[in-house]
Amino acid sequence: MSLEQWVANAWLKRVRPLAQNVANLLAIGDREIGDASLEGISTDGRFTHAYDAVRALAEAALHAGGYDVPKGPQQHQRAIESLRFTALSGLPAQVDYLDRCRRMRHRTVYERMGMLQQRDAVELLEAARALREKVRDWLMSNYPELLER
Repeated sequence: MSLEQWVANAWLKRVRPLAQNVANLLAIGDREIGDASLEGISTDGRFTHAYDAVRALAEAALHAGGYDVPKGPQQHQRAIESLRFTALSGLPAQVDYLDRCRRMRHRTVYERMGMLQQRDAVELLEAARALREKVRDWLMSNYPELLER
């Protein structure tokens, strides 16, 4: 499967990549990492902020490639899974981990609070920080014109 096949399946739509959109999504990722790093935040809150950072960073890479995930069912799943074709290409275990975190976040937001351990939140925050660097490196290698200097 490829991102173009995702477009054919209506899982993605083509967009014109804009540096400002990439910058906005990277800034959201930075903000969410910052919020997840605050002292005194709940475990669920830390995890959710770290997850939101991951999603924004995935969407930044996707947008740079000329794609966007339509709003609706599976929007978050598609954003995370798209990392297989962008910044985490060749690193399926990392994408699998982030997808497991997506499912955990869904359960903790919509089904039951308090199911996450502090370790879960700290690990996802570390993964979000690492993803931030991977996305920036990937953008610099593939779409440097979309990075604001």
